[in-house]
Amino acid sequence: MPKEIKSNLISEDTIDLISKFQILVELDKDEIKSILGEEGSDYQRNIAKLMKFKEREIVINEGDFDSWVFWIVKGEFAVVKENVIITYFTIPGEVFGEMSILDADQRSASVIAKTEGVCLCIDMSILDNIKNDEITDKIKKGIQNIKNERLNNTTKKLVSEKQKITEQKQELENERKRLKDIEVMLNEKIQSLFDKEVKLTNWEKKLEDKEKKFPEGDEQNEVEDVEVESESSEKKGDIELDQIDVVDKNDGEGEETIDLD
Repeated sequence: MPKEIKSNLISEDTIDLISKFQILVELDKDEIKSILGEEGSDYQRNIAKLMKFKEREIVINEGDFDSWVFWIVKGEFAVVKENVIITYFTIPGEVFGEMSILDADQRSASVIAKTEGVCLCIDMSILDNIKNDEITDKIKKGIQNIKNERLNNTTKKLVSEKQKITEQKQELENERKRLKDIEVMLNEKIQSLFDKEVKLTNWEKKLEDKEKKFPEGDEQNEVEDVEVESESSEKKGDIELDQIDVVDKNDGEGEETIDLD
């Protein structure tokens, strides 16, 4: 449970501080004092409190109906919706819990103390009892300005996220195209290797056919036949030369020619 801190909320120093808080900045110091009431009165104790929250303590529970608004004095607070952290409030003077005040609707999200913290809490049901319409209008205007500012920030964030998604989609498309080009190149290389393999297979088949046509034994026989023919030709040439020599020697001597054949 949060612990209430006893403090004089309408002291000059305190009023000077909270007059700089969001929404309350629309009011002057006297108007803030009139909202808080007299120091120590039951009214003040019921509508304005300085509360201390432990780490992980629930400040606002999603789905609840209440009219309390919280201003950070110190600490960090997380906005959680369906167990998902949406954003953080960390700056002194920031306000949260005001979104459901104008609409009188249930809490749309939970707020949990991320660290130990202190908040100024004001029950905005006082808007129904304040007789000064100017104060009421200023507070409602301040709440509406906060809503508009957060809506604009959310819109900008959504536009930024959409732009990032578009850029990421383009990057994915470029990467897909690059991979497709690589795939085409690899298929071309595979086809080229396949064609070379076919050529090698055909060459191997031709070599096998030649080996079958000219076996190793036949080649040796051909070589031997060539050698025999060469020897015969050499012997025949020697005989013809001898015959010519004999004829030359008998020329002019009246001797008969000797035919060696």
